Amino acid sequence: MIDFLTEQEKYQLLVEFNDTNAAYPKDKTIVDLLEEQVRKTPNSIAVVFEETKLTYQELNEKSNQLAFYLSSRYTVNKEDIVGVFLPKSDSSIIALLAILKLGAVYLPIDTHYPQERIDFLIQDSSLKLLIADDSELQIDNCDLINIKSVRLEDYNIENINIKFSSQNLAYIIYTSGSTGQPKGVMVEHSSNVNMSLD
Repeated sequence: MIDFLTEQEKYQLLVEFNDTNAAYPKDKTIVDLLEEQVRKTPNSIAVVFEETKLTYQELNEKSNQLAFYLSSRYTVNKEDIVGVFLPKSDSSIIALLAILKLGAVYLPIDTHYPQERIDFLIQDSSLKLLIADDSELQIDNCDLINIKSVRLEDYNIENINIKFSSQNLAYIIYTSGSTGQPKGVMVEHSSNVNMSLD
């Protein structure tokens, strides 16, 4: 066998390129990382959806505006669960970040779910609010916010000053569950920061 690589090249290929260990800021939240990115690259594109493009600055400002709207109209406490029933879009990302900026917990609800499953998720999670764009959605157990009716431009663009830690819950994802009944998996900010940076 002819060896075409030097020892240094072998080491680089086998060890250095495969080193997946990464230091991640265990004390940071998803919100901290977003706001740091805004300071570093405010004009870089953060979100592209169809014809819409948002820079990090625009994304941050819109999520701040929605967070101020939510906190001015509803009592949203740290680790309250807020659902998002929106199709994948720039609005769904803005809603996710607004919820996290309030220290609340994001619960995505697929827009293709049947009403029975939606009702189960709302009941099981003790959902406080549901952000949607469907005025025909029938919800009894929590407040329903139609995102299309929110005038973001009426609200502050500055970062909302709510303190919470990386140990606070960030989101809940429901899995199928071994019994056939959906089961909520709770994820802290620190766990998501690790996944985001790896």
